[in-house]
Amino acid sequence: MAAFTCNGWQIFFYPLFVKQWVELRNRVRVLKNELPKEEFIKHSDVKFLKALNIGIKEKIPQDPFASHFALQKPLQKYSRLKKMGLPERYRLFFRAFKKPKIIIILWLGFPRKEGDKKDCYQIFSKKVENGDFPKSIDNLLAECELEDSDDKNKD
Repeated sequence: MAAFTCNGWQIFFYPLFVKQWVELRNRVRVLKNELPKEEFIKHSDVKFLKALNIGIKEKIPQDPFASHFALQKPLQKYSRLKKMGLPERYRLFFRAFKKPKIIIILWLGFPRKEGDKKDCYQIFSKKVENGDFPKSIDNLLAECELEDSDDKNKD
């Protein structure tokens, strides 16, 4: 996925999210060819993809540091989008940097079931603890751009 600028913020996509995005987008493409238009626009995957687009292009770039996105310690450097059109138990995790104005979309978590070992916050916390997401902006961007150049090489 190519990076873009929205509301003064550069938005990049981490490889883990790109994989999830591509899978969802491909499901929607198949649905578009298989379903009549009326059924297609009502399908949950189509609505989900639209909600992700709105979240990434409109909701998050308005103010990525807004309190409704904030996570608590030990994840306070990260944020998440919940509700705002996303299905009930999904969370879109991201990291924003004030200077330069950069947002990196990291991972789409599901399900949200507090106390469960498979709870998306538990999984995201483990990913952070295990170093799945580099701590520095330079290393995060390097992985995002590597993914972007891999996409270009596939075309």
